[in-house]
Amino acid sequence: MKQIVFLCLCFLSLQTLNAQTIKVYFNQAVDNIVSSIADAQTSAHLDDTICALINSSNTTLDISVWDNGSTKIVTALNNAHLRGVQVRYISSTNSFNSALSGLNSNIPLLKRTSTLTSNVMHNKFVIADNAKLLIGSMNFGNGSIFDDYNNIVIISNSNLAQNYTVEFNEMWGSSGAQPNLTNSKFGPAKSDNTIHSFNIGGSTVESYFSPTDGTASKIVDAINSANFSLDVAMFTFTDNDLGDAVVAAKNRGVNVRCIIENVSYFGSEYNKLVAAGIPVISHENVTNDFHHKYCIIDAMNSASDPIVVTGSHNWSNSANDEYDENTLIFHDAVVANQYLEEFSKRHSVLSGIRDYDNKNEHIVLFPNPSNGSFSITGLKHAIDKLTVVNSVGQVVETIENTGNTIHLELERGMYYITLISNDEVINKKIDIE
Repeated sequence: MKQIVFLCLCFLSLQTLNAQTIKVYFNQAVDNIVSSIADAQTSAHLDDTICALINSSNTTLDISVWDNGSTKIVTALNNAHLRGVQVRYISSTNSFNSALSGLNSNIPLLKRTSTLTSNVMHNKFVIADNAKLLIGSMNFGNGSIFDDYNNIVIISNSNLAQNYTVEFNEMWGSSGAQPNLTNSKFGPAKSDNTIHSFNIGGSTVESYFSPTDGTASKIVDAINSANFSLDVAMFTFTDNDLGDAVVAAKNRGVNVRCIIENVSYFGSEYNKLVAAGIPVISHENVTNDFHHKYCIIDAMNSASDPIVVTGSHNWSNSANDEYDENTLIFHDAVVANQYLEEFSKRHSVLSGIRDYDNKNEHIVLFPNPSNGSFSITGLKHAIDKLTVVNSVGQVVETIENTGNTIHLELERGMYYITLISNDEVINKKIDIE
């Protein structure tokens, strides 16, 4: 028993350390009931979170962000410059950047020359004092901050922050305060010159930049490691290799769910995924953009390798081969569970199926995952009716007046169990292996 307690305390200490070192934020509601080890954080004003990072800087601020429509963020940058912080800014000529007209003219601004759809500097990252790093899917426009669905991560780690500085300096063309246009490199002109693996808070974090680092192949490797579950939240999904990897995961029995915004884009993987029997929810005709670019792997199976892939990189050929993008791959159960709470909220709202029911936490399906045989504990009354629904909302089995030990013949995947007991409706979830 002492050993078990010790192991639990070690896990809690690591969780606390990670919470201090890796902070994940979402700008829309999440479902904190989903995870028992982590609560995802939300804020309706992530502009304030970004400004707090800027306001805390003492020496340097490097910003590489595709679009900026926030006068609040620009004001914070101007104030940082006035108090002596070296501010450097990189953007792209094909973005609106409506707030940058208010940027102090003494702050150097470099833009990659872009067309509407090519040669795009698409990063969204901020480096503060070469010690803190902000990355994510969120641009700094008001629509992206307040309306669209986005995530950001703030990591307090000087080694990773300095790795991003190497990438910034390559685009900037120098390590100094002013850009060097002769040496400045974007897109395929850059080189693979950064470190790709870090230990942060006891967890491995991989770092990749596009288009030099073969980022899509690294995401394929992550998908190929999935043993139990794969949740994909993607604005644009047109990369065939990534689509093939997702289909292969489904075919080997991994429970796969996807939410995609741009399902009608030329070359979209949407139809291929649907044809493979993968439950894919289209967000195309839903209000506001589903702007995430993340996937979650084996979040609730700590014996596997819980992973989150996130950053600015859409799953597209342009992101992999042409655009300036950044991607982090977190091998961390706490981070994975935080993202799972966000995905579960989006999935339950869009599908009408809620993953977990807090009211009946004391009612447990065990074992879970299961091979199809499991027991139900915590019920006060007999089961009048049990309904099994698959991940796309189809009723696959109905049993009446059953006992508390259940035997089901089901394919591998995630299922939703609805129990009616003494006129009470109870919703649970089970993973069939």
